[in-house]
Amino acid sequence: MTPKFILFQMLVEIVFAAWVALKVLHNPNKTQNPNNPNSEYLGKFVNSDYGKWLVRALFGFFGVSLLSAIFGIDFSRSFWGIGARMTGLFAELHFFAWFLVLLSFFGSKSDFSRSPTSRSPEVGLQILKSDFNSYINFSFAISVLVAITGFFTVSDWRLVPGYTIFSNPTFVAPYFLFHFWWGLYQIYKSHNKFKLYFITSSILILTSLFLGEIRGAIIGLLGGILFLGVALIVSDIISRHKRIIIASFYTLLLLGVIFFWQWRDTPFIQSVGILKKFSETSISSATAQTRLLTWQSALEGFKDRPIFGAGPENFNYVFNAHYNPRILMFGGGGFAETWQDKPHNAFLEILTEVGLVGSLSYVLIWLAVAFALFKLFKSSLPAGRHGQKFLSLTLAAAFISYFGLMFFSFDSFGSWFGLYLMLGFLASQNNPNKEPNPNTPNSDYSDIIRKFGLLIGLAILLGLLYVNYSIWRSNLADADALRTFSRDPAQGVIFFKKSLSYFSPYKSEYRFDLIASVVGAVEKNFPIPNLEETINFMLEEADKAILAQPKDAAKYTDMARIYNILGAKGRNLEILAQAEMFGKKSLELSPQRQETMFYLARTALLKGDTRSAVDLSKQAVLAEPSIRQSHWYLGLAYIANNQRQEGVAEIKKALELGYKPQNTTEEVFIKNLGL
Repeated sequence: MTPKFILFQMLVEIVFAAWVALKVLHNPNKTQNPNNPNSEYLGKFVNSDYGKWLVRALFGFFGVSLLSAIFGIDFSRSFWGIGARMTGLFAELHFFAWFLVLLSFFGSKSDFSRSPTSRSPEVGLQILKSDFNSYINFSFAISVLVAITGFFTVSDWRLVPGYTIFSNPTFVAPYFLFHFWWGLYQIYKSHNKFKLYFITSSILILTSLFLGEIRGAIIGLLGGILFLGVALIVSDIISRHKRIIIASFYTLLLLGVIFFWQWRDTPFIQSVGILKKFSETSISSATAQTRLLTWQSALEGFKDRPIFGAGPENFNYVFNAHYNPRILMFGGGGFAETWQDKPHNAFLEILTEVGLVGSLSYVLIWLAVAFALFKLFKSSLPAGRHGQKFLSLTLAAAFISYFGLMFFSFDSFGSWFGLYLMLGFLASQNNPNKEPNPNTPNSDYSDIIRKFGLLIGLAILLGLLYVNYSIWRSNLADADALRTFSRDPAQGVIFFKKSLSYFSPYKSEYRFDLIASVVGAVEKNFPIPNLEETINFMLEEADKAILAQPKDAAKYTDMARIYNILGAKGRNLEILAQAEMFGKKSLELSPQRQETMFYLARTALLKGDTRSAVDLSKQAVLAEPSIRQSHWYLGLAYIANNQRQEGVAEIKKALELGYKPQNTTEEVFIKNLGL
C-alpha cells in the first residue's frame, strides 16, 4: 500500500497545484467572452445542486474528523495513519483534493474548440469534450491489468493467485467491485463493437475477485446484484420479456444457494476454495468469534468518548483499553489476533473513532448520495431511452456492494480510489437545463492577492512533495534493512540508520523493525558484530519510539518481552527491572491482556521471585479460565515454586483445552510429568 499511496499523493499534489494555478491566473476581465466557449473552461466546482450537497457533506465529514483528531488520543496517528496502510487524514485530504479537481474539470462540461497552435479564435479544430466516462473507462482498463496479476505467482513480488499487486485481497476487493459495476453499466450502454470488451473484462475482474476468497466482498456483490435485479423487475427500464428472464435467473440463484447449503460438506464444494470458505461460515467459527469480540470492545470504547470519539485511526487504543481476554482462544495459540487496530467493520470504526457527531456527518454523505441517485434516476439527460435510470441503479448497486464489504472490513487505498471516483462521477452529473454561473470579474487588487496566494500554495506543494519523497526513501531503506539483516547484520543496521535519517511519521514502526531484528538475532544466538554498540543503539531508538506514542500498550508489551530476552542472557537485575516497569505500564493501558501477564511472570521467574510468577499467572487464568495458554504458564509457575501437584494439574488442564507442545523440549517436559 505504501508506494501506491505515495505515488498517488504526489500526483494529486502536482495536479491540484496546476489546477489552483489555472484558477488563479485565469483573469475573467480579459478572457470572458460569451461567444468563446474557452472562457468558461475552468468552470465551477460543480453545476448540480445535489452535487453541491455531496461536496458539502464530504467536506463536513473531513472537518469533523479533523476536530476529532485534535481532541482525540493520538493526533499524529490520526493524521498520518500507520505505515502499512497510510489511511490517515493526510491521505484522505489528498483523495478529497482529487475529488474537487474531478468535479471542476468534468462538471464544467468544457469544450476546447481552439487549436493550441492557432492564434486565431476563429480557427477551430476538432472539439474535445471533458468526458468522465472516458476517464473511468481508462481506470477500468487499469483495473483489468490489476485483475490479470491475480492469476500469477511471482515470489519476488509476493504475488499468489487472488492477491494481485495489492498484495492483500481485502484491499483490492472494493477496487474491483466499483470497476465491475462500471463495466456492467458500459455493457448496457456500449455499442456492439465495445460490448465484447466490457463483457470479457468484467468477467476477468469478477474471476480475480473470487480468487481472493473474501467473503465480505462476495456478500456485498450479492447484495448489489439482488438490489439491481429487483429494481429492474419492478421498473420499466427493460422489456417485460427481459424482466421474466431476470426473475427466472433469481429463482435459479436462490435454488442454487439452497442446494449449496444442503450439500456444503460434499467433496466437490470442499475442494473449491471460495465455496469451502463459505461452507465453513458459522457464528461459532474462529473468525466470526474474533469479529464479535472486537465489535464488543468497540461498543465499550464508544461509551468512553461518545461525542467526537478517540480520533481517526485510533481504534487500537480503544481496543486495548477494552481488550476481551477471551479473544486469545482464537488465532492458533499466537498473540497476533489479540492486537487489533481495526474492528473490521467500517461503521463501528467510524462510531468509535469520530463519535456521534462524526457518524452523523457520515450519514449525511450517504443521504446526499441517495438524493443524487434519485434525482439522476428521475432526470431526462440524454443517455439512451433509459440510460440515466440504469446508470443510477448501477451506481446504487455499487455503493450497496461497498457497504456489504465494509461491514466486514475497513477502508484502504483500493476502496477510497473506487469510492471517490464514483462519487466524483455522480456529483459531476449536471442538472438538466441548468446553466453554469458566470465568472465574476476581479479587481486588479484581488488579482495581486490571488497571485501572491498562488506563490504560497506552490511553496506548500514543494513541501508536500518533499514529505512524500522522504517517506518513500525511509520506507525503502527500512525494507532493505529487513531483507539484509538476516544474512548481514552489520549492513542491515546501516540500512536501519539510513531509514531513520529521513523525515517520516512512521519512524516508530521502523524502529520496532530494528528492535525485532536485533532481539531476534540475540535470542537465537546469531552472531552480530559490535553487539554491545548495536544493542545500545537499538535501546536508544526504542526509547524514542515509546516517547512518540506513550499511550500504546503494544509497544510497552514488546519492550517487556525484549528486556526479558536481554535479561535472560545474564540475569541482570537492572535489565529485568526495566522489563517489569514496561510490563506494568502496559497493564495500566490494557488491564486484561494475558500476554503481558505472561511476560511479567517470566520476569519474576528470571528474578527468582516464583511467588509473584504464580500470582501473575493466576491473574491471567482469572481473566478468562478457558484459555489453554494461561493454564500452561500457571502450571510452569507452580512447578518453579515447588508446587508440583498443582502444577501438574494445570498442565493437564491446558492439554485438555487443546494446548500443543511448541517444541521438543516441551514434549519431553510433558512426558516427564507423566502426561
